[in-house]
Amino acid sequence: MAIRVHLASLLLLATVPLSAQTTSTPAQTLIGQGWGVDHVGIGVRDLAQTQHDYEQLGFKVSKGGHFPGGLSNCSVSLQNNSYLELLSVSGGTPIAHSDASEVAEFVTKHEGAMFLGIDVSSAKAAADYLKAHNFDVTGPDPGSIMKEGETTPPPPMWYDVSTADKPAANKKGFNIPFFLVEYLSTNWRDKARAEGRMDHPNTAMGIHAVWFAVHDADAQLRTLRDAGFEVGESREAKFLSARGREVKAGQGVLVLLESSDKNGLLTKYLSDHDEGIIGLSIEVADLAKARQLAESGTRRKLETYKGFYGASFLLPPEVTHGVWMEMFQVEH
Repeated sequence: MAIRVHLASLLLLATVPLSAQTTSTPAQTLIGQGWGVDHVGIGVRDLAQTQHDYEQLGFKVSKGGHFPGGLSNCSVSLQNNSYLELLSVSGGTPIAHSDASEVAEFVTKHEGAMFLGIDVSSAKAAADYLKAHNFDVTGPDPGSIMKEGETTPPPPMWYDVSTADKPAANKKGFNIPFFLVEYLSTNWRDKARAEGRMDHPNTAMGIHAVWFAVHDADAQLRTLRDAGFEVGESREAKFLSARGREVKAGQGVLVLLESSDKNGLLTKYLSDHDEGIIGLSIEVADLAKARQLAESGTRRKLETYKGFYGASFLLPPEVTHGVWMEMFQVEH
């Protein structure tokens, strides 16, 4: 079963100018004026160590908050208002069936990317749309984050929508871990930008693509089409021995990849993971600077190559705490 932590309750607040939105794709009936690809949650065992390691890669990591059950987060906020959320559980045994227990269970097996949040302009409209297209819908559910010293969650800051882990008979659901979120406030965006927390030494600008490892890409694509998403370019990730297709999602894309070699890296990933996020593509403004910082921080030689979206280099899971991370610069 794919991990479906309802971690819109683990988000920080962000937005993006309407000029960055797509306006004519079928996905807009679901996403509306939302900006689509928003954030990826990465489950880790030691939050302080992970923060240090990401800073060594040239990211600025912002202090986050905490949630019931001992779950804490911090974030890497990016210029296009997408972000990486680093999540860890400390203290006693988390409450059963809570977000904290899901993260704790995940990281006992492996660190890595757990979910994608997709921004929509209306959680209610998105839920109604999915219901009208025969999806078994959960939500909209409210979420909020507690700051240091707080013990009671504040009023709702967002609403999230997902589909049931086990859809009812004759109903549909998503088999890959993502959910839809509507933010009620955008104050955090302006504060983060004003404080320079989106200005990273490695020049990271935003998450463009989220790579999902799946068993049957065609089946997943049919479900996503039914939900109003538009299928895009064919893609091949040779180093993973994988091939698949893009799915457009506002300012970014999902890349659904299935194995092309039973002995390849994607097959190995699926042998001990549920279908889930195996990698990301992050746009940078200066690839040479990003590469220099990454090589210095990891003490590794990182080769450049021509990737899907421009000149690129690749950070392996052992330096990012469990996820392949492609850094790329758009060619002009």
